[in-house]
Amino acid sequence: MHAHKITVHVPKSRRVEINLPEDVPEGEAEVIVLVQNQREPRMVEAGSNERLLAACRAVDGWRENNPDRLLSKDQIDAALAAERDSWGAP
Repeated sequence: MHAHKITVHVPKSRRVEINLPEDVPEGEAEVIVLVQNQREPRMVEAGSNERLLAACRAVDGWRENNPDRLLSKDQIDAALAAERDSWGAP
């Protein structure tokens, strides 16, 4: 038994064409199509959106009250470089 695995995109037409490697012999072959199950929509817990929005508001409030603690990308890169430099050469 020889198996060949390939991932393909199934278009709207549902037609799929595959090219097999040269070492696959001519003759009959069994083709098996495995399709990943679609995720079923899950129920959102009551109140979860409100908790998420409250958390976002809390983060926004912290950012407004602590502008001096927010770092730019360049500041973060410099802090990481300084930390790495403190480790010393290998």
